[in-house]
Amino acid sequence: MIRRFVIPIALLVVLLIPYAAWAQARSDLPPIMPLAEIKPGMRGIGRTVIQGQKIEEFEFEVIGVLSGGGGIIPVRHLILFRAFGPLTDRTGGTAAGMSGSPLYINGKLIGALSAGYLFQPGKRELALATPIEEMLAVLDLPTGAAPAVWPRTFTAHPPVDIGARRISRVIIANSETDAAALETGGPPETAAFIPAAFPAMVSGLSNRAVHLLQEVWGSARPLQQYDQSTATFEAAPIVGGSSVGILQVRGDVNFGGMCTVTLRTGDKLLICGHPWDQLGDVEYALTTSNIVTVVRTLQEPFKEGTLGELIGKIDQDRGAGIRGIVGRMPQMFAVRVAVTNLDTGKRIEKGMHVVRRRDLARVFAAAMTLTAVDTARDQVLGGGTAKVKITVRAKGLPRTVTRENIFYSSQDVSTAAVSDVPDALNFLFYNDLVSLEPIDMSVEIGLSSKRMTAAIVDAVAEHREVAPGGSLRVRLLLRPYRDEAVASRLIEIPIPWNYPRGPAVLLVGPAARPATPPAQLGGGLAQSLVDEPAPSSASTLQEAIDRFEDFGKSTDVRIQLVPFGLPATSGEFVKFDVFAGDMVRTDWVVQGGTEIPIIVR
Repeated sequence: MIRRFVIPIALLVVLLIPYAAWAQARSDLPPIMPLAEIKPGMRGIGRTVIQGQKIEEFEFEVIGVLSGGGGIIPVRHLILFRAFGPLTDRTGGTAAGMSGSPLYINGKLIGALSAGYLFQPGKRELALATPIEEMLAVLDLPTGAAPAVWPRTFTAHPPVDIGARRISRVIIANSETDAAALETGGPPETAAFIPAAFPAMVSGLSNRAVHLLQEVWGSARPLQQYDQSTATFEAAPIVGGSSVGILQVRGDVNFGGMCTVTLRTGDKLLICGHPWDQLGDVEYALTTSNIVTVVRTLQEPFKEGTLGELIGKIDQDRGAGIRGIVGRMPQMFAVRVAVTNLDTGKRIEKGMHVVRRRDLARVFAAAMTLTAVDTARDQVLGGGTAKVKITVRAKGLPRTVTRENIFYSSQDVSTAAVSDVPDALNFLFYNDLVSLEPIDMSVEIGLSSKRMTAAIVDAVAEHREVAPGGSLRVRLLLRPYRDEAVASRLIEIPIPWNYPRGPAVLLVGPAARPATPPAQLGGGLAQSLVDEPAPSSASTLQEAIDRFEDFGKSTDVRIQLVPFGLPATSGEFVKFDVFAGDMVRTDWVVQGGTEIPIIVR
């Protein structure tokens, strides 16, 4: 499980179905011990994998049952216990990645390890378990089940002792930092636990692309890089105690983590004992996994492992745990990137499937594209020109939609080449005109060290005065880079009859958004992946398609007459109601610009 900020919710169905009746209807379940029968001092065994795929056992003793609920594990009750024995001696206590490990008392399943307590000298032996009664509701949860909200704090009745401390409240914190703050500055008699979470695993990205992810996410998602190319192993059958992988990105780029299976019944798995992202109905990839070792650190032990072949999907991500289905494959958003270095002939092709989730699709499409471009160039920084073609498909679109553009940067053409990728994902995933079901996106990039720019030398208006209903003739002069010949074009701009009279300004410049300074290109890309897109100014889907395909290209010259005082930004180009202007297509990345005062009589 990856530590993340989530909305505290719990499953309404847990409240509505009495446990005894539910369990009697499921003859395929193992023996279950109801929460009411669990008492302090009872001992049992837990099962998990700490090396390879061999399931091993550890011992535990129940300290107490907590009630209340909420926070990052939104259930009604949690079981506080102490783990001990040879296995936890080897691991240093409960480790990140052990979440979901099934716990048994007298051969009966009581729940799954779900959170650990970091603030202990020596071994991290104190932990929390999600009762199996809370988790079973996820097993047969229908699509679209309604959530409910619980308070955040769990209460111990009676209070329990942790070392020299008397504890009456337990809070599940989002991170180690939050837990430390609650331990030192929280309410009295309060202990802060964190999920027994596996660090987010990422593979297939360049160092610069990983840094981009870290810029976008900050410290909320610690990342562990691994080499997926070496992950070859023969998977053992999946049962309670097995380790499995959960992937939200899969292919040449992978992103996810590992959890432990609590229970298998037929083709269904109960996993983790806590949420992943708690998004309800989902489509994540379910894989096999192989544990290399448990790494003991000063903060918290964690499992280190690799992910294997696709075996099914995760379709429920709920407060009490997640549900996997073996044999059913997830429907995900496909991204393909092909980059050709036109100077050397080197070609790099990459592909991945990412969950149909706007934030992850945006950031990983950009990160994989950046990785492919840097790899094709075999360098990070450096100037050049990139010809970019982006094609997207989605259910709800009348046809395949394509945008072509050219980018130039004197210092970082790799990042410049990715500039339109966030916009393409915004068009698909943030479309506020119609409901779209994104299918795939392909990005084709041609890179060259050749500079393909042209400067706006001048723009000359034949007359400085014009009447509504008339026309304004403008001669545009462009000089390609290191070319003595100046390209000249005559443009005639019709002035609408209802154009406001008075002073105006003829704006001549690139149609693309203002260029990001070279030193800020990386930060600008990260910011575009963080910012919530503004609502579309288009009134129809066809208008939105036209704007995505044709508006704001680096090779276009924007010529527009605007009343004096209207902000001279490209955004106003499409917002001004009475339009008087034109777009001039060129073969170069346009640079420079000018303004001409005009009087509308």
